[in-house]
Amino acid sequence: MMKDTDDTLMAILDTLSSRTGDETQQSNRSTAERCLEDPSLLAAMAEALSGKEAALLGDCAEVMTIVASQKPGLVAPYITCIVPLLSSRTTKVRWEAMHAFSLVAHLVPEAAGAVLEQLQAMIQTDKSTIVRDYATDALGNLARADRESASAVYPLLQEALLAADGKHAGRALAGLLHVVTMVPELADEVRIIAEAYAGHSKPVVRRAVKALVKTCDLNRR
Repeated sequence: MMKDTDDTLMAILDTLSSRTGDETQQSNRSTAERCLEDPSLLAAMAEALSGKEAALLGDCAEVMTIVASQKPGLVAPYITCIVPLLSSRTTKVRWEAMHAFSLVAHLVPEAAGAVLEQLQAMIQTDKSTIVRDYATDALGNLARADRESASAVYPLLQEALLAADGKHAGRALAGLLHVVTMVPELADEVRIIAEAYAGHSKPVVRRAVKALVKTCDLNRR
């Protein structure tokens, strides 16, 4: 019975895009749907994340991302398998891993908090805009975990506002909303930060400002 179970777990890897020759995301999405129906299949994804084959790593990380976008609690137990991939030399692997990580950060504050310095550095220096985007999201999502986490990411989100000539300002402002929710005494201070972006040229940033100002006003003391 154990062998049959192992065979089933490993067979799921053969349904991934790199194994089927599918150049679209459809195979990985279909595999993710199977994992949502049977979460035990995620064990095979997690085990494969320790491999060396970049294409397979990217596929497995993408499946984790798709599952986490719907049910982050299913992916949270595998966070220790995902974190090492944040340092992958392969951009696709790095961004899929960071995306999955960002979606579950609030559920694993201890593990996420342990890599804050790495996230801080990546937001400033990673060559991939997508990786930097998701690293900023990870900070904001971690702020949802608890007051301590929100306080820890607050200065990092302020730095993220200015990173890459402000490319990640919208995401950083969205993260600050969670900081204020957890640490309401920062509302006045954060409102001033938000107002500086009220006339930003990008609509997404202006929308983030509007939401953040509203949250600040609701939490002002």
